[in-house]
Amino acid sequence: MDVSKRLEKLEDKIDKLSEAVIAIARIEERVTTVLKQNDRFIARLDRLEDRVELVEQTTKLNKKDVSNGERAFWIVFSAVIAAIMYTFR
Repeated sequence: MDVSKRLEKLEDKIDKLSEAVIAIARIEERVTTVLKQNDRFIARLDRLEDRVELVEQTTKLNKKDVSNGERAFWIVFSAVIAAIMYTFR
């Protein structure tokens, strides 16, 4: 009788341990999934940073071109106005 109770207790403890091991395995799978997602997000963030840097460089070049174009426009515009005023004097 005493031995059977001990065996039942041991079986219960073994069952609880197996449930705990299963729970740990599930948690480990979840952690692995989260870490993989984290790696994907980091890779996407790196790509986005590269794209932003490229856009910044392109913007700087475009700003310079637009600035020079604007200056040329005003020079030509001023010359045309001056020529018109010269002809009507």
